[in-house]
Order: sequence, then structure tokens, then C-alpha cells
Amino acid sequence: MMNIITRKSSSLASVKAPIRALASVPHIHSLLHFHIHPPISTSASDAVVARNVVTSAALIPPLSGLLGFSGFGVRNFRSQSGPLDFRASVVSRAEYAVADFSDEEKSSKGGDEGLEISKLGIAQEIVSALAKKGITKLFPIQRAVLEPAMQGRDMIGRARTGTGKTLAFGIPIIDKIIQYNAKHGRGRNPLALVLAPTRELARQVEKEFYESAPNLDTLCVYGGTPISRQMNSLDYGVDVVVGTPGRIIDLIKRGALNLSEVRFVVLDEADQMLAVGFEEDVEMILEKLPQNRQSMMFSATMPSWIRKLTQKYLKNPLTIDLVGDSDQKLAEGISLYSIASEMYEKASIVGPLITEHAKGGKCIVFTQTKRDADRLAYAMARNFRCEALHGDISQSQRERTLSGFRDGHFNVLVATDVAARGLDIPNVDLIIHYELPNSSEIFVHRSGRTGRAGKKGTAILIYAEQQARTVRFIERDIGCKFSEVGADLH
Repeated sequence: MMNIITRKSSSLASVKAPIRALASVPHIHSLLHFHIHPPISTSASDAVVARNVVTSAALIPPLSGLLGFSGFGVRNFRSQSGPLDFRASVVSRAEYAVADFSDEEKSSKGGDEGLEISKLGIAQEIVSALAKKGITKLFPIQRAVLEPAMQGRDMIGRARTGTGKTLAFGIPIIDKIIQYNAKHGRGRNPLALVLAPTRELARQVEKEFYESAPNLDTLCVYGGTPISRQMNSLDYGVDVVVGTPGRIIDLIKRGALNLSEVRFVVLDEADQMLAVGFEEDVEMILEKLPQNRQSMMFSATMPSWIRKLTQKYLKNPLTIDLVGDSDQKLAEGISLYSIASEMYEKASIVGPLITEHAKGGKCIVFTQTKRDADRLAYAMARNFRCEALHGDISQSQRERTLSGFRDGHFNVLVATDVAARGLDIPNVDLIIHYELPNSSEIFVHRSGRTGRAGKKGTAILIYAEQQARTVRFIERDIGCKFSEVGADLH
């Protein structure tokens, strides 16, 4: 049955007949999405936008019995831009570039191990979109999550960073939204909400959603960009909203974001929400969601706040733990080194460490303070192509810095922990902890920028002699041993 979307239309009858006629063309059911665009109206108030022609037979896969949707009648249909081919995501990307290739993609490519995506019974458009990116199989976290997620189970997934979590929750959500839209039509309010601790991770996750299902409307929202653009995108209607908690709260307070129809909520890198001070915002958002929803959390570590959220907001959740208490918390392939150094010597040994272990590749040096990041970057610029990244840098400069680092215009990034999570930067060869992290979780988050998607990497921890006990604690907590670097670097 054709779904026709109108916005303040006074001329619906003029387009109904040809659209219905087209729906009767033989074999039209073989098309997953067939875009019909009427002529552009001379008046915005008369704009009539035809919906995609969809047939439930083509879109509903064998897993249709696992949908679990209920409680919806006629949805608040969205307005779309028709011939202009507007997509909400385009607005969020117009000014700020994102990487062309993410770690999530690469973790699912190639190799003989894994479950064939084409045999999962999910919507063919997802299979085709992933195949175009070279993703044909699911890896451990993805395989373990898919079946219970399709069954509508709440869950908490624990996995090492860089293991491809985005597709783990993305595939089931996308598949269900496609099925739901085929049955009920596409509404203005989002069906899925994904919370991320950083704007970089939010953009990376939204990119994965869009590239896995280009016919869905996705929107990424975060601070530092004009909120009016994001409000306009929400007014057109979206299927999936991905964003940082702070900007989500702002949009809710302005009445631009309506969460009343959200059926899926995901907290990605949930432990880092606590580290960046988003705990109150996260709980405020969760309180505003419908009770009848599926909730999923993914995290590399499980601090007490995560367990509290699980008890309060998840219903009989399934725990999927691919780390375990006795296993190491870092990805395989990361070599760990430590070196003892006095405060006044540290700056002088960073250069030799980069030369020896990065071997001309990309390196991120993590500092505790913005001042140290600026000072170290300035000192190192005499011998290395190097720039600083921290919270006081403007959003536009931040994007230029990240773009330059990705593209190889410089190969050493000196950063505070603002860059420790969610950066979509492939092929980082070396991580240097210029100062001891405040916790083993932060050490894992920082070090997880290298050795991603099965590649090799190195992490080096610089510490003072009086901090040796803390280093041993980190070793025990992450399940790994540091190899001491020789004193010849001093």
C-alpha cells in the first residue's frame, strides 16, 4: 500500500492518481525503495512529497516475527525534501569532515572466520550496503549480540575497544526500523536514539548507521555546531538520532526533539560517559523515554555507575561479556612498555621513543592538562610535525587538526583525554602516556587508539619511580605486563 506524505498540502489529489498507478506496474514489488518525486511546488505550503514505494514482502525478512513493536497507530508523518534529495545527515556533515574509513568497518572485513551476513535473514538493503563496503561476515561481539537483539532483549555488552561494537547494535536496530517503516510509514519522530560521550564517536556511529542503510534518515547532534541546523533536520523527520547527551538535552528543552516514539536506545562507550561528567544528563534522557523500549549498553569496563544504570533502566538484561575478569582488557596485538623518568627528563625522552617505536607512523601523546599539551607540542615541533588537541581549541580548529592527522600532514598529536575515545583515526602506531592516567580504565581508553581491527600497535607508559606501585596495579587490573624500556633513552 502506497504511503503518501504531505506537508500542509492542498493538492494531494493531483499526485495520488499517478502514484497509485505506478504502484500497480508489474514486478514493482521487486524494488526495495523506488523514489518518486513530484514536481517542485512554487509554494512551500503546497509542497507534496511522495514517499518511497515499499512493499512489505520485499522488506520483511524471515526474522519479522521478532519485531516486538506495539502500541503504535498512525505516525506523525515527516516532511521530506523530495527532488532535493535532502538527508538529515548531510546537514551535520556540511561543515565538518569525517573520516572515510572507520575501525568498525575494518573489523568485519575479510578472513574466513565469522558468520555470513547474507544468511542472517535481515533486510537485503542492509546486506547490499555492507557488501559494498566489503563487510560480509560478523565477528565475535556482533555474532553474540545479533540474535538476542533481534528478539528485543535488553542487554549490556562488554568488549574491548576497537572490536566493532557499532555494527553489533546497528544491524538489529536498522533491520527493525526498515520493517516498521514498511508497515507503518515513516514518522517525524526518531525510533532510535544512540548516546555517545564524544562528538567524534557520535559522528562515527552515525556514519556507520547511514552507510549500512542509506535509505534511512539519520542525524548526528553535538555541541559546537549551530543548533538551528539540527532543529531544522529534526523538523523534517529522522529515523535515528545519534548524539552527545548535552546537545540531546538542549534539543529536548527547546521542543525540537520528541522522544515519545523511541523504541531503541543505545549507550555506546557507556563507561566514558561517567569520565566526561555526563551521568546526570544520561539519566535525565533515560527518564524521558517510553517504558516500552529496547535498551542496550556497550562498554569496555563496568564501573559501579554502569551497574546502577543497568539495574534501574534495563529490563532483565542479558550480559554479553567478551572480556571477562581474568582476560586482558586491551585488544590483541598491542605491545606494552613502561619507562621510569623524573619530571624534568620526560620531555627529552619522548622524541627518541617516537623515533624508535612509531618508525615514521602516527603517534598520539596523552597529557593530563591542556597546558602540558601545548607546551609539549611546542617543544616537539622543532623535530617533528606535531600539533596539540584539547578542550580549549575551537571546533573548527579541532576539525582541521584531526583532518590533518588523519591525512598524514603531521604524524604526532599531543592530546588530553578529550581525544582518548571515539576518534575515527586508522593506523595509529604508537600511544605514549606522558603522565600516568588516573585509572586503569583511562589507560585502556587511551591505549585503545592503536592496535585496532586486528592491527599491531604499541603503548608506552612514562612514570616516576614513586609511581611504580600504581603501574603494578594497572598491570593487574588490565591483565597485561609492561616490558621496561632501557635507560639509554635518557
